[in-house]
Amino acid sequence: MIKAVSFDAAGTLIQLAEEVGTSYSRVAASFGVAVDPPALNRVFGTVWKRTPPPFSEDAADHDPHEKAWWSRLVRDVLTEAGATFPDEATFAEFFEALYLYFESPGTWLAVPGARETVEKVAGTHRCVVFSNFDGRLRRVLTDLEFLAPFEALYLSCEMRRSKPDPRAFATVASGLGLHPREILHVGDDALCDWAGAHAAGFPHFRVGPGQRNISELLSELSLA
Repeated sequence: MIKAVSFDAAGTLIQLAEEVGTSYSRVAASFGVAVDPPALNRVFGTVWKRTPPPFSEDAADHDPHEKAWWSRLVRDVLTEAGATFPDEATFAEFFEALYLYFESPGTWLAVPGARETVEKVAGTHRCVVFSNFDGRLRRVLTDLEFLAPFEALYLSCEMRRSKPDPRAFATVASGLGLHPREILHVGDDALCDWAGAHAAGFPHFRVGPGQRNISELLSELSLA
């Protein structure tokens, strides 16, 4: 019954080359602001979990674009980690540098086994990316030479909907011209990917810590 596979991006197909706190700390230091990487890691996890995805019904406000959403999140992380910027202009310059850093070559790596798995799946099934990542994902996947297997990218910033919103999943099904039950969603997030897919009628495949390895998707689809 499965005719297409939609893949989440961060944590499913790609992962950071280093911990987020290390990157934040390094970029901040280039602007004369010292902040502890482990503290940034802890705070980032807390802020990330409590911040509704952009364009979601639970969002505190409606950011005009995902870059504005990221600016709010980054400001909260740095403030709670105890970082102090001399003025607003310095923070704005820091954020621009940080935003560009996370789409630069070498920042992201393919999850082990993901490339080989997707390439094999794409030989028998239609494959798309379905992610709350922003528009930088296209450059990231291009730099990793990991864009070719996908016929389309469905991004929250372009749909103006974020997982787990059922309307975001409906947009993917409509774009593929398939019934939700014919699309297997692969992801690592309990709310956005697993619960979201279930609520939208998509079967799903769980990856990530404590879950299955993405290479096991081949057995799930009888391709191993």
